[in-house]
Amino acid sequence: MTTESPNTAPGAGLDALFAPRSIAIIGASNDWRRFGGRPLHYLQRFGFDGAVYPVNPGRAEVQGVKAYADVRDVGAPIDCALLSVTAEDTIAAMTQCAEAGVRSAVLFGAGFAEVGGEGPQRQQALLSIARQAGMRVLGPNCMGLVNAQAGVYSTFASAYEDVDRLAGSMAVVTQSGGYGGYLLKHCFMRGLGVSHFVATGNEADVDVGEALAWVAAQEEARVLLGYLEGVRNAASLVRALEIARRLRKPVVMMKVGRTPEGRVAAASHTASLTGEDAVYDALFSEYGVWRARTTDELLDVGYALSRGKRPRGPRTGVISISGGVGVQMADFIADAGLALGTVPEPTKQRLREIVPYCSPSNPIDMTGLVTANHDLLGDTLECVLESEAFDAVILFLGIVGMAPTMAEPITRILSQVCARYPERLLLLSVTTPPELRQTYDQAGFLVYEDPSRAVAALRALDHFERFFGRTAEQAGPVPLFSADLLPESGGPLNEVQAKRVLAACGIRPPREHVAMSPEAAAAAARDIGLPVAVKVVSPDIAHKTEHGGVALGVVDEVAVQATVERMDARLRRELPDARIDGYLVSEMVQGGTECILGVTRDPVFGPVVTFGLGGVAVELLRDVVSQLAPVGVSQAMRMMRGLRSWPLLAGWRGAPPADTDALAQAISALSHFAVAHRASVAGIEVNPVVVLPKGQGLVALDAVIQIQPQEPSL
Repeated sequence: MTTESPNTAPGAGLDALFAPRSIAIIGASNDWRRFGGRPLHYLQRFGFDGAVYPVNPGRAEVQGVKAYADVRDVGAPIDCALLSVTAEDTIAAMTQCAEAGVRSAVLFGAGFAEVGGEGPQRQQALLSIARQAGMRVLGPNCMGLVNAQAGVYSTFASAYEDVDRLAGSMAVVTQSGGYGGYLLKHCFMRGLGVSHFVATGNEADVDVGEALAWVAAQEEARVLLGYLEGVRNAASLVRALEIARRLRKPVVMMKVGRTPEGRVAAASHTASLTGEDAVYDALFSEYGVWRARTTDELLDVGYALSRGKRPRGPRTGVISISGGVGVQMADFIADAGLALGTVPEPTKQRLREIVPYCSPSNPIDMTGLVTANHDLLGDTLECVLESEAFDAVILFLGIVGMAPTMAEPITRILSQVCARYPERLLLLSVTTPPELRQTYDQAGFLVYEDPSRAVAALRALDHFERFFGRTAEQAGPVPLFSADLLPESGGPLNEVQAKRVLAACGIRPPREHVAMSPEAAAAAARDIGLPVAVKVVSPDIAHKTEHGGVALGVVDEVAVQATVERMDARLRRELPDARIDGYLVSEMVQGGTECILGVTRDPVFGPVVTFGLGGVAVELLRDVVSQLAPVGVSQAMRMMRGLRSWPLLAGWRGAPPADTDALAQAISALSHFAVAHRASVAGIEVNPVVVLPKGQGLVALDAVIQIQPQEPSL
C-alpha cells in the first residue's frame, strides 16, 4: 500500500512546507502556552524574517501581530498555513486555505485516521481538498516541523520553551510527535543542536521518506536521526536513504515493532502497515543505516557523528586509572568487533618511565597515581598519541571529574593535549558536572559517563567509516529468463515445475525421474542408482512429509514399488481432492552443506531474499540473513559472510570449501527472477539446497514456488 501525493514528482512542493517565506496560523492564540500560540511565539522569538499572519476571528491582534478573521482576508501569497483547530473545523479551514491559494499546510489537530470510526473519512476529505488545490500537507495529528537555519518553527513542541536557538548539525525525522518531543528535549539537555525537526503524524500526504529525503538534501543537516513505526511507501524511504548515501550523510534510525507485540502496537498507533522486522534490517544493511535500540544509543551515536571525526581503523587504545575497568573495556571492544591495538615497545618503555608500576600493555593501566600528579596523566595521553599505534583512544577517569581539587587541573591539562592532536579521535569516560563535561567536549573529547557507551559509539563510528569507504558496486548484467518458465495457466507449481525454474537460476536438480506407477518408479530407481528418495509430485501438497509423501534412502526396487503403493493409498485417503502428478524418484545426494534459500514478498518492500545454513534444521539454528531484491553477486557474497556459520561454507577444520561462487550467482539470479515475476510469484523456498565443494555447484533437493492468485478481471 502506498500513499499518493498531490504532486507526481517526489518531493514536489516541499520547499513551501519546510522553508516557507510566509506563514498563516489558523487558530492563533494570544496565550503563547496554547497549541495555537506557541508557533507564533517561537517564530518571533527565534527571528523568522518572513511574513506571519495570525488568523483569529475574535481578535484584531495576536501577540502583538495584526490578526485576520479569515485566511482569505490576508490578500497576500501564503506558503504555509498552520492549522491549530479541532478536527471538525479543520476541513472547513482547509477549504478556505485552498481558496486562498495556500501552497502547504501543517495540521496539528487529532481525530482522523488514528481514531477509527469516521476519522479515516475525515482524513480522506482533507487529502481530496489538498490534491485538488495542489497543496502539500504534513499531518494531521502531528507536532509540526522546525527548520532552524530558516527560522521556521511550525511546531507546538514544548521542548523549545526554555532553550536558545540550537541549530546544530543533527536532523530529527519522526513518525511519533510524542517521542519526537522527548527526543528533542534530551538533545537539548545534552547540549546538542538540531538543524531540522519533522514529525509526520498520520502521513495523509507527506510521509517520513519524503521528509527525510528533503532534509538529507540540506547542507546544514549532516547527521540524520529517525524514528519509524511502519512505512506505507517503500519507494519514498528508499529514495531518502539513497540520497543520504550519495551525500555520505550517516543515518541513525530507531525502528520499533521488532516483536509481534510491538508490531501490533505500532499498527494501532499509526494505522500503518508494518513490515517484518528482518526486512528493515535488510534495508538498513544495504544503505548503511545504524539501527539504534534505545534512545540513549540513538543520542550517543548521533552526538559522536555530529563531531565529524571517525576512526581510521579498528585499532583501539585504552588508558585507564583502574585495571578492572580496563578489563571490562577490553571485553566491550571485543564484543563490538573492534580490536585492541598493540602498544609499541618504545611506547611501553616510555610509559614505565612516566609511572614505574603501570601496566603498559593495552589496556594501559596507569593506576590512580596519575590522578594525584596531574601532569603524569597528560604525559601518558601524549605518549600514547605520539605512538600513532591507535585509530581511536578511550580514556577512563571514573569519578575523578567530580573531585573539586582534581577536576580543574585535569581538565586543563587534557585540553592542552587535545589541542595538539586536533584530528585524533579521543573518547573520555568520566563522571563530571555538566559545565566540565562541556569543557572536555569543546577540547575535542567525545564524553560518555559509562565506558560501555563510549565503546558502543566507537563501534558505530567504525561502521560508518567502513560503509562510506566501501567501493561502489557495479551492477552486473540482469539475467534473462525464458517466457515459458511459469505455466500459462497461472496455477500452483509442483516440485518438478519449481525445479525447472531453479535450474534457470543455476540451481540444478538431482538426477531424478517422474514415475506414474509403482512399477515405473522401481525401473527409474534402477536407472538412477540405489538408494533413492521417493516423493509425491503435487501442486496441492506443500508439506509432503506430514502426509507420508516423502521417503528417503529406499534401498532396493521392491521397496521402491511398495513405498509408492503405500504412499499413494495414504494420500488419496487423507487428501482425496489433491492432484497427484506422479512420484519423483531422486538420487540421494552425498556430501556438501545443506542450506535454505528463499524469497518472500513483503507487502511494503516487495521481494526479499533470505539465505541460511541448516536446511531442515534452519528453524532451530535461526542463522539466516535477508536482503531486498534484486541482489547483486557481491551483495550475495556479503550475505553469506554475514552468517555466524559462514566458516562451514568457507571450509571448516579441513573440510573442502563450498562452491560459494556458484551460490552467490544463484542467489542473485533467483532474486532477479523474483523481481521480474513479482506480480505472480508470492514466495519461493529451496530447502534444502546442497552446496557442493568448490567447482561442483549446488543441488536443489526440494523446492516450492507459490503463485499469487490473480483476481478475476471485470
